Amino acid sequence: MELQILLLLTLYASHVSATVFTVGVGKDETTGQKGVGFDPSVIVPSKSDQIVFEFRSGSHSVVQSTFEQPCTPKEGGFNTGVKSVADNLDVDAPGLPTTTLAVTDSQPLWFFDQAGGTCNQGGVLAVNPTVGSQTAAAFKENAMKATMAPANSDTTANISSTIHGATVAPTRASSTQTTPRPSKVNAAAVIAASQVALSSLAGIMLGIAMGVL
Repeated sequence: MELQILLLLTLYASHVSATVFTVGVGKDETTGQKGVGFDPSVIVPSKSDQIVFEFRSGSHSVVQSTFEQPCTPKEGGFNTGVKSVADNLDVDAPGLPTTTLAVTDSQPLWFFDQAGGTCNQGGVLAVNPTVGSQTAAAFKENAMKATMAPANSDTTANISSTIHGATVAPTRASSTQTTPRPSKVNAAAVIAASQVALSSLAGIMLGIAMGVL
């Protein structure tokens, strides 16, 4: 009985101590208004905490990436999918769509707003950045210089070059030149021409011989 009570108290304490981090997507953290990026753009949650992504006006998606490639989806990473919100809603209107992410450890996590297309403008989120080389500032700097993935890109298949497993190669005009076939030879005409030539040659030789004699 005492063990059960202790377990219940432990579970209750862990639940009470968990912190919820609300992050506005499509909200400017400097003005608090609708805009580019995340508000806040840097958070430091602990294990068992929760991150609640709250989407503002427009189309946005929170997609996990990597420190080295901030604007490219991480294969198998977290992805909220595209969330669309009416433009006429207030920035902090009640009932905005949300997606919750449970934090399972204290490792760094990196995200960007793919559907919003603002990664190169600083639309990134750093979760538990390090004090050393992988800082939030360095992550944002990488994003400003990175190549952005298309908003409808698929991280599991390159649909631009593969259709149902078959690679589609570009169609090219053939550069092979056709060699003309030789025309058929008329054997009778060749024989007749040969006979004429021989007759002419025989006549010439006969004339030369008679002149000599």
